[in-house]
Amino acid sequence: MKKQIPTEIAKEIKQTVFSEADRENYLARSRPENGAFLDRLVAMPSVGGKLQNYMSKAGVRTYIKDAILNAYSKEMALRKRPKNISTIIEKTFNLRAVKHVESQSASQTEIYMTASKDHFIIVADGTYLKWETALRKALYCVAGSPFTAIKGVEIKILLLLFARGSKIPKSDLTALERALSFCDGAVSVYGDE
Repeated sequence: MKKQIPTEIAKEIKQTVFSEADRENYLARSRPENGAFLDRLVAMPSVGGKLQNYMSKAGVRTYIKDAILNAYSKEMALRKRPKNISTIIEKTFNLRAVKHVESQSASQTEIYMTASKDHFIIVADGTYLKWETALRKALYCVAGSPFTAIKGVEIKILLLLFARGSKIPKSDLTALERALSFCDGAVSVYGDE
């Protein structure tokens, strides 16, 4: 039988998992390493042991992975995300006076434009490992935007990718930059320390 996890206990478990994830450098590890880490969390009395009072053992694993560790990944990406995207756009595309137009939180995209309104830039957030998902979000945003019908407007795409604490091989980044250049796109990677 499933019981509601009391707020204080859920918060305590979340803090424990976040602390362990920091200690283990969870975001930069391989899938097998993270699977072993998840097994350890399930076996910990302060995490899996407490959760078993409210759900099945299989449910414990799913809850830790889907509810807590996914929240950890999102929180770390937000914490490390660059604050001044306009500066990145200006430097990357050699543009001036770029301003934010709108955010589309559901698709994790933002639209920027130059003061002269002759360039629109779509910024799509994602992770380096799933850069193609960010590109797809950006392309859907472009396809659904009214500025695509304006004559003389250039549309650019910037993928803002979270590296999850992993160093990106220079050759991989170069290949991605080259591929994106064919669609007036570029990439900016953060969180690769």
